[in-house]
Amino acid sequence: MKTLILIALVAIQLGLSSCAYIYSKSDNVSTRIEALVSEEKYGLALDTLEFIQPDHFNYVYLMTEKKRVLILANQFEEKSLTLANVQEKNKHWAEAMKTYDSALDKLPKSKKLKKARQQFIIKRDKYLSQLRNKLLVSKAKTLSKKTATTKEIAQVNPDDSKAKKVLRSHIREIELTTEKLITCAEDGIKNKDIQLAEECLTLAGNLSATKETNKKIASLHKKLNKVRKKRTKSNKKSIQTISKQLAHVKTNTQLIRYRKEILALYHQDKLNKKIIRLKKQLDIHIYNALKTGIKQGQELYSQGRIQPALNLWNELQQLAPSNQKLNDYIHRAKKVLKKLQSLSDNPNNISLPKAAN
Repeated sequence: MKTLILIALVAIQLGLSSCAYIYSKSDNVSTRIEALVSEEKYGLALDTLEFIQPDHFNYVYLMTEKKRVLILANQFEEKSLTLANVQEKNKHWAEAMKTYDSALDKLPKSKKLKKARQQFIIKRDKYLSQLRNKLLVSKAKTLSKKTATTKEIAQVNPDDSKAKKVLRSHIREIELTTEKLITCAEDGIKNKDIQLAEECLTLAGNLSATKETNKKIASLHKKLNKVRKKRTKSNKKSIQTISKQLAHVKTNTQLIRYRKEILALYHQDKLNKKIIRLKKQLDIHIYNALKTGIKQGQELYSQGRIQPALNLWNELQQLAPSNQKLNDYIHRAKKVLKKLQSLSDNPNNISLPKAAN
C-alpha cells in the first residue's frame, strides 16, 4: 500500500497521470487495458501504455495493443463528433453538450473534441442570445399594447390604489425593458446584426419617450446607419457576383450553395432592395428545381429505384426544408427502404406503394 502511494506521489510530482502510472506497474497490465477499452476509457488506456518500457516482459504484445487502442480511440472520436454534430443540427443542445463532455471524459487529450466543444459553446451561446432577444422583442411589443389601457384604467378612477400600483409597476417594467432593448441594439450594432438593432431601437422608441432615452436611440441610429452603409458597400460586389452566377445555374448543388449565400445576405439586411430582388430570383429557381426534381424522383420511384429517388429528394430538401409534399415523399421512400432491408432475403414479397402525384 505504501509503495503504491509513493508511486502515485512521484507520478503527480512529475506531472503524469497517477492512475495510468500505477496501472502500468501492475502485473496484469493487459487485463487492465482490456477493461479500460471495454469501458471506452481510451485516454487512460493510452496513458497507461505510454509508461510501458522496452524491458517490460510483455512489451511487444502491449505495443500491438497500443496500436489497436489508438485505432479504437480515433473511431470513438469520430463517432462522438458525428453524433454531436447531428444533435447540434437538430438543436438538441443539451444532448450535444453531454456527448462532448462524455467523450472528453473518456478521451481527455483529444484536440479535435476540445476544439469542437469550444466552437459548439460559441454557437450555443449565440443561439441562446437570439432566443433571449426574441423573447425581449415579444415582451416589448406586448408592453407597448398594454400601456394605453393601463394608463386609462388608472385615470378613470384616480382613487383606485390598486390601479395606481399596477400603473407604477407597468412603468417600471417599461423602463427596465427599454434599457434591455438599448443593450440589445448595441449588441446588434457590435455584431453587425442590422435587423436586430433596428427592431430593438424602434421598440425602445415606442416604449419610452424620455429625453435621455431618445438621445441614446438617436446616437445608436447614427452608428447603425454607418454599419448599414459599410454593409451595403461590402455586399454590393457579392450581390452582383451571385446574381450573374444565379442566371447560369445548372445543378442543384450550385443552387444549394447560392441559396446559403443569398439567405446569409438577406438575414444581414432584409431591407436592402437589391438583396430582396436577388432572393426573389432564388425563389423562382428553387420552385423550378422542385417541380423538375420531384417529377424525376417520382419516375425513379415508380421504376422501383427507391434509393436514387430518395437521394434526389434529399438533395431538393436542402433547397426547401419545409416543403410538405417533398417531405412526404422522403418519409415514404425511407419507410419502403427500411421494409425492403428487413425483407432482403425475400424481396418479392413486398409491393411498392405508388408515389402520390
